[in-house]
Amino acid sequence: MPLHTPPVLDSGLREPFRRNDGLAWLLSILVIGTLYRALALHWSGLNLYVDEAQYWYWAQALDWGYYSKPPVIAALIAATTSLFGDSELAIKSGALLVYPLTTLVLYALARRLFDARIAFWTGLSFFTLPGVAFSSLIISTDVPLFLCWTCALYALHRAVTEQGLLWWLLLGIACGIGLLTKYTMGIFAVSTLLWFASTPSLRKQFTQPGPYLTAAAAALIFAPNLWWNHTHGWPTFQHTADISNLETGPALHWDELQEFLSGQAAIMGPVLFIALVVLIARVRHWWHNDTGRFLAFFTLPFLMLISAQALLGRANANWAAMTYAAGTLWVVSWLVQANRRGVLIAGLVVNLVAMVVAYHYHALAHATGRELTRKTDHYKRVQGWDVLGAKVADLLARHPGALLLSHERDTISELLYYARPWSADAVWWNPQGLVNSHYALVTKMQGKGNRDFIFISRDSALPSGMADSFLSQQRLSDLKVPVVPGWSLDYRVWHMSGFIGYPAAAVPAR
Repeated sequence: MPLHTPPVLDSGLREPFRRNDGLAWLLSILVIGTLYRALALHWSGLNLYVDEAQYWYWAQALDWGYYSKPPVIAALIAATTSLFGDSELAIKSGALLVYPLTTLVLYALARRLFDARIAFWTGLSFFTLPGVAFSSLIISTDVPLFLCWTCALYALHRAVTEQGLLWWLLLGIACGIGLLTKYTMGIFAVSTLLWFASTPSLRKQFTQPGPYLTAAAAALIFAPNLWWNHTHGWPTFQHTADISNLETGPALHWDELQEFLSGQAAIMGPVLFIALVVLIARVRHWWHNDTGRFLAFFTLPFLMLISAQALLGRANANWAAMTYAAGTLWVVSWLVQANRRGVLIAGLVVNLVAMVVAYHYHALAHATGRELTRKTDHYKRVQGWDVLGAKVADLLARHPGALLLSHERDTISELLYYARPWSADAVWWNPQGLVNSHYALVTKMQGKGNRDFIFISRDSALPSGMADSFLSQQRLSDLKVPVVPGWSLDYRVWHMSGFIGYPAAAVPAR
């Protein structure tokens, strides 16, 4: 089947398309759904997650790179906060705004590959995936990466079918920005090469200028981040290698793989994920279909590579999120063409119910008289930080000139935001000189011998050797913020003054 020829569809889900192409319906759903998500987020009262607070801190000083991520997430937050202020909703609003755009790009790709029915149901299915619904309330690197990935998919198909250098250039721009978002954008190149190699009519692309223009444009856009890493000792690449936890030995982590695959069912929704697995198993159905093979090669490599990473070390469920751009279009097109209305509707209903439960978890628990505890409140880690931040801000205000000091990433990240403005010059305690956080790159104790510090830690005692680094230290009142039974934010506080340098034994030899 030629790539540019939409297949003839069987009868199926026709209702929204009797008089239009379904785009108006989808736009209405996106607007209403986005407003609903914004209200749900506002009413939830939840605080920033530690990564979100850290990204906000990055956005205060834009650069071409940061310790654990490339720069696009910081740039996105800088853009939304410059427009809407520094509230939690403003920080997270990038997710609320970008996912509808991603949905529309996916709609355009589906409309090009198939027809209006599949385009509509693809857009609706993607927008309501549990992973997308939940991620819409969290600003993360997956948010802009989804947009870059879907734009790249659309540009690639236009480039291949129309042979215009403009589309190859736009593809390179999408891939370059994607690499500045998250390094796993590189898997797009793997998928493209496999697709070209497996499709006889596309092998000629290896001798055409278009793909090389794409590569050059992507490399040029990505180059500033490479230079930043070079000048900072390659921290982002080292961090990426560290969190993968890959082992050189023969050990296989089947438990990690099982947990990872279970997470994939949670991201896509169990019904649609099972349908995707069934479709993957029907190799003969899609291998000899050019459009099916196109979607398969932009679904399977990502899922298989991250699955292998989980088996060899570890992988978070969201690391394979890009699977579900082409994957959603692939499975929805199959269900619509096969007239499996019940499966698609069941998948949508299950995902919508999961979204409502996730958005109103606390309200539903209260309405049913269920007391949430440490084990049952899945949002406990994003509660109480505003209260703790107010306490720390008051403490810093009562010690004018004192700097916030900590050696815990979540603590310093959350308090940089919630103890504003008193926490603005917070410092990372780092006697070994390790580059193990962005704070280790941008904050230093040296030259602050005349400053006082408020050291905050979960530990009951000062870190080893810390007492010898100051002329005086005084234990202050503990800080405690109850969240739910069995879970609270408990911190010990010291007033430190007269920094005389890190202990010689803690400083590594040069």
